[in-house]
Amino acid sequence: MSKIKVGVLVGLVLVFAGYILWDTLTYSGPVMSAAVSSDGAYALTAHRENHLVLWNLRSKERQTISRNANIYSAYFIKGQPVFLWQDLEGRVVAQSVNGNVEQTFTLESQAYGHLMTRDLRHYYFSDLGWGIYRRAEDGSLDTLKAKDGKTFLGYMKLLNLAMDSDEKWLISSGSGEAKGFEPPYYRSLDDVLERAPEYKKLNSVALWELESGKPIAKLDGNSAKTHATISPDGQWVISGDENGIGLYWNTERPEERHRLARYHSGIFIDDTPYEMGDPRNRDTSGLIDAPPGTNNATIAQAFIHNSEYYLRFGNNSHIAALFKAGSPWPVKYFDLGESPELVTHGSNYSRNTAIATSPEAGVLVMGHRTGGGISVYQFDADKLTLDRVWVVE
Repeated sequence: MSKIKVGVLVGLVLVFAGYILWDTLTYSGPVMSAAVSSDGAYALTAHRENHLVLWNLRSKERQTISRNANIYSAYFIKGQPVFLWQDLEGRVVAQSVNGNVEQTFTLESQAYGHLMTRDLRHYYFSDLGWGIYRRAEDGSLDTLKAKDGKTFLGYMKLLNLAMDSDEKWLISSGSGEAKGFEPPYYRSLDDVLERAPEYKKLNSVALWELESGKPIAKLDGNSAKTHATISPDGQWVISGDENGIGLYWNTERPEERHRLARYHSGIFIDDTPYEMGDPRNRDTSGLIDAPPGTNNATIAQAFIHNSEYYLRFGNNSHIAALFKAGSPWPVKYFDLGESPELVTHGSNYSRNTAIATSPEAGVLVMGHRTGGGISVYQFDADKLTLDRVWVVE
């Protein structure tokens, strides 16, 4: 074999080996959880291959923080340039965007979603069985909600957690109950305790008071896989599920449940004299034309402009619906783009944490169905526009 052929062969081997090394070091897998800093300057993503990536959304740069991260642990602490994550050995880290480690401690288990208060003194997390726990600054651990068997494995989604900006309320949401369709729509928490101690069966939407660590309302009406969030000002709880039921409550009157309009058929009217399916039992007066591809089955919702506007994301859809808090009607629809396919495609309820917003800055960050990239959008509240400003495939 000639020296030229040998050289070419060696070169090809080196190129291939270099590609394998590059791919091993850089491929992170799809985003499993995401967070956006309150000022909209940074995003944090945890990926299926256990990479944790910090994205500078202004300079459009990224930095790999860890290759040993819990895939459900990306979280930005509200109002702080500090993010939260956990490694695969259970170590929880509160770390500033400039690299300073503000706090570390170790849990005996992996967190399936977590939160921390602004002063870094109280840490909340859920586990595989949809338990909810609070860790104080001194290391003491309280069980707020007992675990319920292998709930994550049964429903293939997290018990989603959300907190308002004043850190007064905590919202948890996992799976709605069919009996929530029947009156009374509001059930006492004593009923929950009778079914199982320590609120073990409180798996539907629940409103918790953070100071006492106790739930104050069980918010019924959703069915099957359910996601809920709370407005930054703590006034509104919004929920949606895989069966297309959208609901909202005012936290001052949690016993009053309100329906969100379905995109094509409007609002179901309770106590109607007409049979189910009769168009006369639907109010369509506030509907706007819905574009093709709109889907009522909701994978997530998130506030996008302070506590005024929020987005609902349909399953297997690249259309997001804009709603105004306190109103049942969609205000506008946004096409988020068909390519690259977003995390909303493929019934990825175990990845609905790969959708994150900064309501203060009007920034939306979403993972993709495949690949380790993200799509970044900017909302304009005056023009009611949502523009894609950066795509990394």
